[in-house]
Amino acid sequence: MKKFTGLVIIVSVLLSCLSQGAFAAESEKKLFVNLSSDEINRAAMAITFSTRVLKQKKIPVTIFLNVEGVRIADKNLPHHKHINGQSTQEMLQAFIDAGGKVIICPMCMKNVGRLTPEDILDGVVVGGSDVTWPALFADDVRVLSY
Repeated sequence: MKKFTGLVIIVSVLLSCLSQGAFAAESEKKLFVNLSSDEINRAAMAITFSTRVLKQKKIPVTIFLNVEGVRIADKNLPHHKHINGQSTQEMLQAFIDAGGKVIICPMCMKNVGRLTPEDILDGVVVGGSDVTWPALFADDVRVLSY
């Protein structure tokens, strides 16, 4: 009986170590979501998915707004409500408030109407190679595009 009890303890310790290792490997991953559209359904899906991954998987998530997607961060534009009752801007702010990172493309800001840093939501970071590239090109990053 002592051998069986000892075996159970050893197996339990090994399983505990393995599960902690799997959790550590999962927690080292990151998600980079490329959002190039301000179309309400596409943008809502990207932001909602990003928020869920951030909260449920507890991994760092970055949303990169580019092309028409930069309009979502424009404080001066009216934003329609999605079927969920929130505008994409409200969803984006909730994502930021939950700890998500949002980077906006500076060239795209100019291309869609001369957006300035003062025009964008608080918490949105203006990108550049020093900001965007580390978030995108790290070895542990998964990329999703909308």
